[in-house]
Amino acid sequence: MELVLPPFPSLLIKSHHLPPQLPSRPRHVRHQEPIMTLAQAPPFTLSLQETGSVHVPHRARPFQEPRAHQPSSSARREPRFVSETKLISFNSSAGRLGDARTVFDGMSHRDLLTWSAMIGAYATRGMFDEVLALAVSMVREGVLPDRFLITRILQACAYAEDLELGSALHSMAIRRGFMGRVKDVPVGNSVLVMYVKCGELGHARGVFEKMRRRDLGTWNSMIFGCCRSCEWEEARRLLEDMRHEGTEPGVVTWNTLISSYARCGDLDVAVELLEQMEESGVEPDVVTWTSLVSGFVHSDRGDEALQCFIRMRLAGVEPNGMTIACAISACASLKLLGQGSELHCHAIKIGSVNNVLSGNSLVDMYAKCGEILAACRIFNEIPEKDIFSWNSMVAGYAQAGYCGKAYELFCKMEDYGIRRNVITWNTMISGYIRNGDDERAFELFQTMEGYGIKRDTASWNILIAGSVHNGYFDRALRIFRQMQSAGMKPDYITILSIIPAFANLVAAWKVREIHACIFHHNLEMDGKIANALINAYSKSGDLAGACSVFDRHSSRNIISWNCIIVAHLIHGSPIQVLDHFFKMKQHGVLPDHTTLTAVIKAYGMEGMVSEGREIFLSMDKVYNVTPDLDHYAAMVELLGRSGRLQEAYEIIDGMPLTPNLTVWDALLTSAIMHGNVRLAQLAATEMSVIEPNDPRIQMVVSNLQDLAGKSFDVPKVTVHNKGRMLDEVESCSVEIRNMVYFFSTGDNVASEHLVAELKLLMIQMGLSMSDIGNGTLEVEEEMEKVVGFHCEKLAIALAISDSPRFRSIRIIKTARMCNHCHTFAKLVSEKYGRQILIKDPRCLHKFENGNCSCEDYW
Repeated sequence: MELVLPPFPSLLIKSHHLPPQLPSRPRHVRHQEPIMTLAQAPPFTLSLQETGSVHVPHRARPFQEPRAHQPSSSARREPRFVSETKLISFNSSAGRLGDARTVFDGMSHRDLLTWSAMIGAYATRGMFDEVLALAVSMVREGVLPDRFLITRILQACAYAEDLELGSALHSMAIRRGFMGRVKDVPVGNSVLVMYVKCGELGHARGVFEKMRRRDLGTWNSMIFGCCRSCEWEEARRLLEDMRHEGTEPGVVTWNTLISSYARCGDLDVAVELLEQMEESGVEPDVVTWTSLVSGFVHSDRGDEALQCFIRMRLAGVEPNGMTIACAISACASLKLLGQGSELHCHAIKIGSVNNVLSGNSLVDMYAKCGEILAACRIFNEIPEKDIFSWNSMVAGYAQAGYCGKAYELFCKMEDYGIRRNVITWNTMISGYIRNGDDERAFELFQTMEGYGIKRDTASWNILIAGSVHNGYFDRALRIFRQMQSAGMKPDYITILSIIPAFANLVAAWKVREIHACIFHHNLEMDGKIANALINAYSKSGDLAGACSVFDRHSSRNIISWNCIIVAHLIHGSPIQVLDHFFKMKQHGVLPDHTTLTAVIKAYGMEGMVSEGREIFLSMDKVYNVTPDLDHYAAMVELLGRSGRLQEAYEIIDGMPLTPNLTVWDALLTSAIMHGNVRLAQLAATEMSVIEPNDPRIQMVVSNLQDLAGKSFDVPKVTVHNKGRMLDEVESCSVEIRNMVYFFSTGDNVASEHLVAELKLLMIQMGLSMSDIGNGTLEVEEEMEKVVGFHCEKLAIALAISDSPRFRSIRIIKTARMCNHCHTFAKLVSEKYGRQILIKDPRCLHKFENGNCSCEDYW
């Protein structure tokens, strides 16, 4: 099914656009329910004693009406119990079930017809517990069901999931000869249904295999049983078998399969079955389409849900209240207010707007689209609000930032007789923590169990995700540990919430701790978690860990390949990037925007300009990817690395898109590395126009003005260390023995001992405070002779003296490394045999044996 992404066309097709529909024959609602059956019956274990010696008195036998035109006066008067049986049927048909039961209980004699009338009255109303109680009483009084009544009682066993009584009735049916003949298909189907609904698929399969004749209901029941037990391949095999035996699947057969696959999230197979259904000449009905729309919504594929809804309308199928509610939920997830309002109008037209399901969907849709007043109005108009109505409105206020209003509703729920559930509490906790009120969020979290609400995994996930969102990473890890101590098993949402917080150099050991938890709880096979682990390991400096996860990843998709390709790219391994690119295509995975950006950069790192240019020029035709700003920035970097600055500028000047900060930054880096002041000034000036309030860009502009010796029309800024806030000062963090230490450039807090060690290191390596000129421009950090030692040198000195020799030195810096510090790190790595990892805003520097992974281009 080809999908068109939003914005969507009108969801409600005009009536004159629809093909004419033939009037359909009315069907009972239970015809949608599969009819089922079994085989080898278990022993008769209840007190339904059925032996050859049971004596059935004459009065208990079924009454036979006298023949017409007999003159006997006694024949014209029917027995009293016959009249009472008719009265039971009359009261039942008139809706007076209580009167019918009163007559039934007052009868001194009850035959099979009497019991059938009373049992039928309860069965018609779905009162299956009463049906089963009467069935047991009937047999105890010596009246045995015939093939018609036993079918009805078996159906009640199926709905009530009473396996014990159902098995006893199965045994009775075999003994009374209701299972062996061709005409006994209804009884066999009822036994099959009973076993399927009681979860005994093995017994159901035995009944199915022994049936001498199978009708459409038999096949439907068995397919339903396989779907219910998640035996998808067996269900598909049965579909083929029934067609091979000459029974064509009906709409119920297809709906059973499609709805089952849609519910389990395998929507591609569900859509494939829909196509097969249409090809076989069976028209999908509203149940078919609603199953698909609902499945897409619950799988967070709202765009496809709406496209499916449009297809249904074009096919001339009228949506019901459930379909409308699901389509509105899709609009809510995509925040499509216009289409949601259109569906709201249609809900009013078909009279489902006051339905609680539609009302809840509307409240959610309007709240997520920012129309909180409309959501409140719909909420107030819902006649019988349920817990979902209240939760939707509380969530709407919380998402809109009105936590006070949300809490007011939260408190009123109990007054209206609605007991708050764990979702209600989680919604309030999430609202508070996402709006920055962590104290109230933790207070509710601590008190919820005092109100009888047990915390679930989602409760912990909200605190973890909220802490990460608010920048409290260590607190998130503490909550994660407390969660496990409390015996709560983390799920994939927990892992995906906390992993990004520690995807950095100084948190590598925390990534390993989280990975151990993932392994312990058998979550590593989840594709999203595996991809997140690859990303976290690479960003924390552990390329080997990322490769290990990727190699064990059995269900790789485009995201998996992109993660490992980007991992090799940031670690300065362009050959491995290209190798994985070719392997990816061999596995039939088409590259996307991210893949091609990384490949162009890898060609640039290898100096393969023509190959990179070829990828860029052919990507639209070969890979159906239109070049965007990231691809243009990669091309500027590719040309800049090889010194083709004029070509790089021409790429920018001729691009059909407006250059963004990334594109100009790529040109600035190239100009700085090759000492081209003119192009560097141009790029920095354009960057200052895009981000006029960024102090680092203004520092670059000011320093370039000083180098050029002339003025540009750009804002002047003060770039002295004195008086600046701490976050404006160049700083770094270093991890030593699982502890993180912070330094800032010109740090006056650093001990004299540490400064002395640093000076000694520099003397031993023959370095002075003077710049090391290699043709590059120093414009992003103030000179050490002005501000003192740069922070990464202090961090390296501390790590050399306090960390074991076998441990890598891991540093994160807020500003680009200067040439002097870069050379210093290379010399330290060579002299002391240490691996030094430094992440600055430009790239990840991996220093080993006197070399850097950036190849001196950053």
